[in-house]
Amino acid sequence: MSEALERRLGRLLTVGTRISTAVLAMGLAATFVLPGSHLAHALLTVGLLVLLLTPVARVAVSVVGYLGERDWWFVLYTGIVLVLLIGSFVAAFG
Repeated sequence: MSEALERRLGRLLTVGTRISTAVLAMGLAATFVLPGSHLAHALLTVGLLVLLLTPVARVAVSVVGYLGERDWWFVLYTGIVLVLLIGSFVAAFG
């Protein structure tokens, strides 16, 4: 894995985690300020979705990165992981 891809993946995980934390904190604050509001529920739901989708995005970016590097074995492996992750989301929420 190239250093550029590692940096890109690190940034993706950092940004995803920070966005998730911020949105979850806003949802928690809204829960205390406006108990039972739809806004608080929506913020908490979005925060959890971002948290759950961050690793999926990491795998997707890895597939694209490995395609660019023409590392076919890792394209295959990460592609399988991506299909399994997407399948688990479809099975759980579909």
